[in-house]
Amino acid sequence: MSASITSESSLSSSGAAPSSIRVVKKKNEEEEEAQDVEDDHHPLMPSVSTESTNTDNGGGNVSADDASAKFIVQRLKDLYRNHVVTAEKQYHLHFNFSLPTDGEIKESEFDAAPMVLLIGQYSTGKTTFLNHLLGEEFPGMNIGPEPTTDKFMALYYGGEKDDANNRKGDAKTIKNAGFRKKNKTTDDDDVSFKTTPSIVTDDIRASGRLIKGNTLTVTPNLPFSSLSQFGSAFLNHFVGSASTSPLLKRLTFIDTPGVLSGEKQRLNRTYDFGQVAKWFADRSDLILLLFDAHKLDISDEFKNVIDVIRHYNDDKIRCVLNKADCVTREQLVRVYGSLMWSMGKIFDSPEVVRVYTGSYWNGNLINDDFEKMFTKDEKLLVRELIDLPRCAAERKVNQMVNRIRLVKVHICILGTIRNMTPRFFGKKRSREQILAQLDVILDNVRVEFNLSKGDMPDAKEFAANLNKFHDFGVFPPIHRSLIERLDGLVERDIPEIVSQADDVSSNALKSRADEKIEQLSTKKDVAVVKEATSSTMDKAKKVEVNVVGVLGRIITILLLLVISIEGVYYVSFGKPAYSLPELKSGYNELFDSAKNNPTVSEIRSQIKTTIQSTSAASSVPASSPTKHSLLSSLPTKSSVSEKKDPQPLKNPSSD
Repeated sequence: MSASITSESSLSSSGAAPSSIRVVKKKNEEEEEAQDVEDDHHPLMPSVSTESTNTDNGGGNVSADDASAKFIVQRLKDLYRNHVVTAEKQYHLHFNFSLPTDGEIKESEFDAAPMVLLIGQYSTGKTTFLNHLLGEEFPGMNIGPEPTTDKFMALYYGGEKDDANNRKGDAKTIKNAGFRKKNKTTDDDDVSFKTTPSIVTDDIRASGRLIKGNTLTVTPNLPFSSLSQFGSAFLNHFVGSASTSPLLKRLTFIDTPGVLSGEKQRLNRTYDFGQVAKWFADRSDLILLLFDAHKLDISDEFKNVIDVIRHYNDDKIRCVLNKADCVTREQLVRVYGSLMWSMGKIFDSPEVVRVYTGSYWNGNLINDDFEKMFTKDEKLLVRELIDLPRCAAERKVNQMVNRIRLVKVHICILGTIRNMTPRFFGKKRSREQILAQLDVILDNVRVEFNLSKGDMPDAKEFAANLNKFHDFGVFPPIHRSLIERLDGLVERDIPEIVSQADDVSSNALKSRADEKIEQLSTKKDVAVVKEATSSTMDKAKKVEVNVVGVLGRIITILLLLVISIEGVYYVSFGKPAYSLPELKSGYNELFDSAKNNPTVSEIRSQIKTTIQSTSAASSVPASSPTKHSLLSSLPTKSSVSEKKDPQPLKNPSSD
C-alpha cells in the first residue's frame, strides 16, 4: 500500500495522475476492505469462495452458480404459476391433502435463502449451538439450564455491520447512563466510574433488531407470510432476530422451543407445536435434531414431533449429539449406540441417520479424549451447511418435480372419485362406498394411469382427508389434457430448464473470464503508464542532477578564484581587502611597483635584447656548408656544355 501511495505522490508532483490509475487504486482499496470483512468468520468455518457467493460486486459481476440458480428459480416460478397452482386450486389440494408444503408456494419462498431447522428437547444446547456456529451473540439470545427459549425464532441477515457500529456510537453517547460495574483493579470510585462501561452500554452493544411475528408475515422479502394460517396464538410466540453474522447472508436458522414432556407439551401451548414444526420442516433444506449426551431419553412427545416432520423430509434430517465432552469414553460409546438404536426404531428403516458428535459451545472441552473426532465432525457439519446455498437450485428442482408428481396422482384419484359420484341422487350412499373401498380404488387408479406405487398416498390418511368433504361432486372430472400437460412439465420443460441453466452458467463463466482478461489488460496498461511515467521522472531527475553538478563546479571555481585573489592581496599588503575598489587600487599599486622595480626593468631589457637578436638572426639567410659526397664529383649540365671536345669522336667500327 505504501508503494502505491509513493507512486501516486510522484505522479501528482509531475502532473495529474491518469484516471485509470486512480480508479484501479480505489478498486484495490475496496477489495482489501471487502476481504477484511470476509475474513471475520468462525475459526472452524471453511472460507467461502467469492466466486460462488458474491451475487453482485457492484459492477454487475454475477458468478456462474448464482446466474444459473437465479435462472432456474425464475423459470420454476413461472412454471408453477402458469400450470401447477391452477390445478391445485381446482382440485382443492391446499390444506386438505398431504403435499410437500401445505398451501400455495409463495414467491418469497422461491427466493428465500436456504433454511436450517433446529429441534430438540429443552436444554440440549440449541441456542448455544447457534451462538457457537455464528461466532457472535444475536438479538433475543437467552441461554440457561431451564427451558429459556419459549418462542420460535428466525435468525436472518439484517444488514451490514455499519448498523452495529452506529449502535456502538449510540451506546457511547450514553456512556455515563445506567449502573456501573465495579472495577476490581482499583479502589478509586472516580477512576472506576470513568473507565468501566455501564450495564446499559453493554446491553445496547449486545442488542439488535427483534421483529414480532405479525410483522414477519407481512414483510415481502421474508418467506413467512403463510404462517398467518396459525393465527395470533402462534404469531405471538414467533419472533425474528436480525443479525450481522456473515453466515446469515447464505442461511436462515430457525431456533425452536424445547419439546416438553407429558401434558405440558399439549396444555401449556396454545398452538399445535407439531404442525408448526412441520410447516418449517417442509420449507427447510436441513433439519438438525439435537440430543444431550446426559439426557438421551427420547420422550413420546418428541417422538411424535419427529413422526410429523419426517413425512417427505427423511433425506433432510441429521442428528447432533451435543455435550459429548462431558462423558467418558465408555459412556460415549454406550450413548452413541443407544442413540442409533432409538433412531432406528423411530425411522423404521435400515438406513442409518447421520450423527454429528461434538461439544458445540465456545468453551474448552471438558474431556478431550475424542477432540480430533469432535473437530472433524464439526468441520463436516459446517461444510454441509456451507454447501446448502450451492445446491439450493437443485433442491428446488427436486421439490418441484416431486410436487408435480403428487399433484398428478391426486388429480387422477379425485377425478376418478368424481366420476363415481352420481350427479343428483345417491351421493351419500356413494360417498360411504367410496370410503369403504378406497384401497381398491387406489389400486385401480394406479394401474389405469400407470402411476408409481411409491407416489400413491396412504389409504387411511387419504380417507381422513376425504372426510373433510361432504360432497365429492366438488371435485372436477379428469381432464386428460391436464395430465398430459403435467407429464410434459416433468419430461420436457424442467429438463429443458436445467439444460438452459447449464448454458447460462457457461456464458457467465465466459463473461467472467473475459472480464478477468479485461482487468488484466487494464492492469498491464496501468503498469505501462507507471513505467513510462517513472522513466520520464528518472530522466528529469538525471538532467536536474547534471545541471546542479555543473553549477556547483562553476561556483566552486569562482570561490577558489576569489580566495586566491584575496590571498595574493593579503600576502602583498598584510591585510585583507574589504571592498572591490580597495582590491582594485591595491592591485594597481602592486602592478606599478612591479614596473618601477630595477630588477624587473633589467629583466625586461634582457628579454627585449633577446627578442631583438632572435628576430635579426631569423631575417639573415645562413650559408650552407660544403658537403663532400659522391654526388659532388658528378658533372653537371653546365660544366658539360662549357667544355667542348675539339676532336670528333671516332667510330669504333672504323678501327
